[in-house]
Amino acid sequence: MDQIETVNLVPKFLEFYQKADREAVDAEERWALWQEYYGFAAVPPGDEGQQMARQLLDDNWEHYQENIEAIRNWTPNHEQIEQHLSDIKQLLGYEQPIHLVVIYFVGGFEGNPFVAPYDEERHALCLPIETELSSITLYHELTHIVHSKTANFSLTWERPIASTIMQEGLATRVSQYMVPGLLDEDYIEIEDGWLKTCESKRADILEGIYPYLDDASSEVLMKFLFGKGTTNTEREAYYAGWEIVNTLLAQGKTFKDIASVQESDLSRYIRDVYPALKQ
Repeated sequence: MDQIETVNLVPKFLEFYQKADREAVDAEERWALWQEYYGFAAVPPGDEGQQMARQLLDDNWEHYQENIEAIRNWTPNHEQIEQHLSDIKQLLGYEQPIHLVVIYFVGGFEGNPFVAPYDEERHALCLPIETELSSITLYHELTHIVHSKTANFSLTWERPIASTIMQEGLATRVSQYMVPGLLDEDYIEIEDGWLKTCESKRADILEGIYPYLDDASSEVLMKFLFGKGTTNTEREAYYAGWEIVNTLLAQGKTFKDIASVQESDLSRYIRDVYPALKQ
């Protein structure tokens, strides 16, 4: 049986908010209070992640004030997570129990849940509570959890960009399969017009990321996940995965087939797909 542990960080956020919501507290003191009493955001590790967290706090302070009652009154929905996890395990053909930790937190209204290592054996599914959680989003993130088991992904931030490409590609296409009938943009886009921009640069994005498939450096991950890639376009790894997994499905591969490719084989596996991407 799956084991789902819950960690609720909302009370910690409310403690921070109570101390920071005073006229005498300026932006610098508010940031210091955030670090002392809360300190959790959907950002990568390191100094650059801390800068992003500070920006999220500054940009969203008024939003917190406007939505504080909704944050105080929020309650979790554990049944939805359990059912969606069961659906994903069946689709990807994984029959072993999953042990995970669900962390509920207050983010920056960007609707950015994520999966991260929790300990040596478990992943954490980190879910922001200040925006509505859709089934598309939940299926996407839970696909990461199950895929980490089927492909034996390492529990580290730094991993070959090929791993990230396949993780995001599978998750976006699985969510499309589980919640069908919407626009492509609804499964992958966080900014209006992003997908069409990527499609207009399709060949350049795919060719630009190709030489980096084996690169596991933090710099490359930042470049293709949060930076401008090689074509001045954000989130190029997501788009590359979206196209690569779609091509594999068109070739007759199942989601179970794709999810079973081991992390150590992914760079080669993706390279073998590239000729078909040009057809």
